[in-house]
Amino acid sequence: MPIADRLAPLQTNVFADMDRAKASAIAAGQAIIDLSLGSSDLPTPPHVLSAIAEALHDPQTHGYALFNSTKDFRVAAAQWYQEKFGIGVDPDTEVLPLIGSQEGTAHLPLAVMNPGDIALLLDPGYPSHVGGVYLAGGSIYPMPILAENNFLPVLADIPDAVVAKATMMVLSYPHNPTTASAPLSFLKQPLPFVSSTTLPWFTIFPTLIYTFRAIRCRLCSRPIPKSQFLLSFSRFPSPTIWAAFGSAMRLATPS
Repeated sequence: MPIADRLAPLQTNVFADMDRAKASAIAAGQAIIDLSLGSSDLPTPPHVLSAIAEALHDPQTHGYALFNSTKDFRVAAAQWYQEKFGIGVDPDTEVLPLIGSQEGTAHLPLAVMNPGDIALLLDPGYPSHVGGVYLAGGSIYPMPILAENNFLPVLADIPDAVVAKATMMVLSYPHNPTTASAPLSFLKQPLPFVSSTTLPWFTIFPTLIYTFRAIRCRLCSRPIPKSQFLLSFSRFPSPTIWAAFGSAMRLATPS
């Protein structure tokens, strides 16, 4: 059966390739240390399992969870954000629960990019960042991250013609796959860069996403226009299979 042209760049996947290689090694009797996926191998705390088990017996949890049904979670996420970063977010307009961070990064381009728009992505970077741009019909401008630059992109190297067509920039630190971290001084660099364009941005684990559109995030104790902060809650208590995702975002045009 023929597939859509938009899927042509997505016919290979690094995780699937590694999974096949892992299965072949195990079938050959080899002992392996699996560093392929980043799935937590730590035990889930008992109180988390108890809360999940209790919720399974509550009939109110058995239906579809529409926006109003996630109110308690969004309030809890906003409270955690306040306690963690000292910054308040509105649970009704600035917190969005998704099924996982990959969903957030893969679907965001569909909301902020039009065919022909350019996304500025770290090279190398996480696969879902690339896949979401291709599904949205966008193009990718790779930002090389090199050891001599402490694995940080050099924003000044991006041509003005590329910036003019860019609608999203992804800064994902701690970085996958290099594990590099970005200092606060670097994360402040894109602010004038983004403010002078229509560019948006994001960050995950935590990832910062500049989207160049009407999305707003807070970092460094003050608002950052047109940005998102993506965070996977499932990494902390270990149950990756029950991915919980909190995104502090504003959908209205920032003032």
